[in-house]
Amino acid sequence: MEPDQSHGGGAKPPPPGDAWTALSYLLSGFLLFGGIGWGLDALLGTGVFLPVGLLFGGAASLYLIYIRYVKS
Repeated sequence: MEPDQSHGGGAKPPPPGDAWTALSYLLSGFLLFGGIGWGLDALLGTGVFLPVGLLFGGAASLYLIYIRYVKS
């Protein structure tokens, strides 16, 4: 047997580019929904939409990463 082959029949590790893809999903969720929240705060003169947008963007990004990499 080749030295770099595993003995178990477990799941294959993800390709190396998947970590960068997951990071880009996470950052884009924060930036997109945080930016929408910031714009609504500036438009309406409030201070609540930016934190809500950041939280929602982070949660949506984590859910997308979960669906794409963990559940598949």
